[in-house]
Amino acid sequence: MKKIWLLLLLLLILIFFCTLQKMDKLTLTAPAATKTATVVTIPLEAHIIEYVIQQTPKGYRLSGNFRNTIQQNELSALFDAQNTKLNIGNTSTNEALLEKGSISLTKKIIPHFVKEYKNGKIRYSNEVLIVEGEVNSYEAKHQMQKLLAASPIASKNNTKVVLEKKPIDFVISYTEQRNILSGHFTDKTQENALQAAFKRADAPVTASALSEDAKLLDFGGIGLTEKILPHFAQNYTEGEISYRDKVLTVKGKAKNEAAMREMEKLLGSANIPTKNFTSIDKEYLQRIADAQKAREEAKLAQENRRLTEEKETLERKSAEQARLEEEKKRAEAEKERRVQEEQAQLAREEAAQKAAQEQKAKANILQLLQVENIEFNTAKSTLTSRGRATVDKLASILKKYPEVHIEIAGHTDSDGDEAFNQKLSQARVDTVKKELVSQGVSPQRLRAKGYGESKPLVPNTTDENKQKNRRVEINIIGE
Repeated sequence: MKKIWLLLLLLLILIFFCTLQKMDKLTLTAPAATKTATVVTIPLEAHIIEYVIQQTPKGYRLSGNFRNTIQQNELSALFDAQNTKLNIGNTSTNEALLEKGSISLTKKIIPHFVKEYKNGKIRYSNEVLIVEGEVNSYEAKHQMQKLLAASPIASKNNTKVVLEKKPIDFVISYTEQRNILSGHFTDKTQENALQAAFKRADAPVTASALSEDAKLLDFGGIGLTEKILPHFAQNYTEGEISYRDKVLTVKGKAKNEAAMREMEKLLGSANIPTKNFTSIDKEYLQRIADAQKAREEAKLAQENRRLTEEKETLERKSAEQARLEEEKKRAEAEKERRVQEEQAQLAREEAAQKAAQEQKAKANILQLLQVENIEFNTAKSTLTSRGRATVDKLASILKKYPEVHIEIAGHTDSDGDEAFNQKLSQARVDTVKKELVSQGVSPQRLRAKGYGESKPLVPNTTDENKQKNRRVEINIIGE
């Protein structure tokens, strides 16, 4: 008997020692005196969450296995903060899964990922976080590597750097005496095209400091320059046409207002970015006016002084009247411009105020529905006391933001008849809408839509998932 008690004591001590050492498995062997050994294996398995964030043409998509929806919502909220949308796709939750810091690292890299990456993907599998995609600079890739290296989580940076080709650039300096062409082109064909345009305008050009680089690209600068060169050469006394950073800029002095307006028209019809800094050459206009006046005076000199003085007086009055009318037009145009600017500013302020109200309302509604649900009695469209209290709070939020319009979206699980579920979801949202209207919310601000079982959040495979799918969502919509 004493031997049995002694063996039992030794067995308890062995179990206690193994527990302290956190062994993955514990093997117990009966005493040798029994002549038969019994092996008991206790596995301690640990499964890790896994997920993928995939960039798509319509935004970003999340799929994978998580501990709970809180982890998914944390990622979704961070994408909202970057003014983009994370669509939650094929996901599941299991509280038995472990999370070893990958969510924190993913949240840390998301702002840089959204800003810099194309065709990107963030994947966490087998306890390794992998970043894939394309960036247009080595600095962007190095920044991602720095963010990953700052975390103890195992990671891989499979980022590809795709450098954007630089555009050609050139400058045409023009005066009535000399034209100079300089710049960097893809090949001689582009230089020859510009020189040919000068020849068509009967304006000889001198090439200076030209170079060719096959890596440079023309994004439309040559074609537009060929189009405007004849008008530029014939109607400008001096100026410059430059193409830098994909923008074509015209500077100079036009011979008259009609020439300036024609240049505005040519540039306005272009399909590439342009800038126009054209002004009228007043000295040129004065020279023309002086020449005209001299001719008139020479002609009038043949007549008597009286006729000459009367005509000069008439011309001065006409010029003064024209000047006054021009000043009046400019004043009216300036007044109209100020009115338009004030109206535009008012419209921007109203839009910003409306957007801010919608954002605040959305935040308040989201905060409310994260804590409380709009509950109904089972298989009915009548609100529970808790559901009615939640609707009361929702009404208070909507009355606080009277410009906000919402959609009340009702959803069910897939249990029961589909037609019944559709009818039940519509009846429930109609109940919510009626309750909101009864509390002073305008019905024009409310849209009630029942979706039945057509839009589940998660597969209707468990009671927990079905409970998640039985919901009423509140979505901010336009007017």
